[in-house]
Amino acid sequence: MGFEKFIPPQTSGVRPRATIRPSGLISFDASSVEAFGLNSVSYAVLFFDKTRKIVGVQMTNKAGDDGALKLSRRRRSVSLKAPQFFDLYGLSFDEAQRFDVGQNPTTKMLTISLKNIPRRRGRRPKKT
Repeated sequence: MGFEKFIPPQTSGVRPRATIRPSGLISFDASSVEAFGLNSVSYAVLFFDKTRKIVGVQMTNKAGDDGALKLSRRRRSVSLKAPQFFDLYGLSFDEAQRFDVGQNPTTKMLTISLKNIPRRRGRRPKKT
């Protein structure tokens, strides 16, 4: 039997990341856009798991979905603005922070773990 040539697969080596800014802007980098096909969607719905401190981002093309937020595109990134989401769950950022982005294989929901981000103390703002 002869030798077979091994050619490693071409991977960029860059993990999908998201940046969350103090203004409540969540932006997904070019690697996330490519890995999760974010160019083909226009809206996102946010979820939060309080016990594990994980943000879930469900991508959709339906503007009528409850809580659907319009996605903005800039160059090769995709972003959405949701300051009320972070206020509701007592999450605050003093500066922009980057996080790895994963995907739940069953629901296809994007996940961002905020385990190391302290929640604000005190009462939540009253719902109006």
